Amino acid sequence: MLKRFVLFAICLASMQVAQAADISVFGNWSETLGAADLVGGAGTDIRSPITSGAYQATLDLSNTDGAAWTVGVRRASSSLPTGVAVAVRRTTGGSGDGGISGGQDFLTVGANEQVLCSGHGDRSGIGLQFRLTGVSVEQGTGGFGATLVYRVY
Repeated sequence: MLKRFVLFAICLASMQVAQAADISVFGNWSETLGAADLVGGAGTDIRSPITSGAYQATLDLSNTDGAAWTVGVRRASSSLPTGVAVAVRRTTGGSGDGGISGGQDFLTVGANEQVLCSGHGDRSGIGLQFRLTGVSVEQGTGGFGATLVYRVY
């Protein structure tokens, strides 16, 4: 049994009439599951949830001119098996001018954009962590993946 999950993070920046902000995401997550990931050895299921490192990817917001912003996230594509969900949360506030709030609880990411966090001013190095739930030996072997899209508005 060998399953490989790959999570890609990409970003889109939206421009507003009076204010333009830039968003960048650095990092991705790849997890290969095998016999060591079984809850109790042969004949048992895969441990759940499967969680990345706390600082798996980082998010930067720049050119805000101190203005307020919101970061949205959605899943753009996915080859995850039925029943497997991907979630993201913010683990650090990063550094820079302004502030940040929200996003500290895991947010299950679907096809519709949801608010991850909000704040004001430029921030860099905002830590992101990812989580998979619903992975099972019954889903078969192979490679699976998802792409998350981040947008600032």
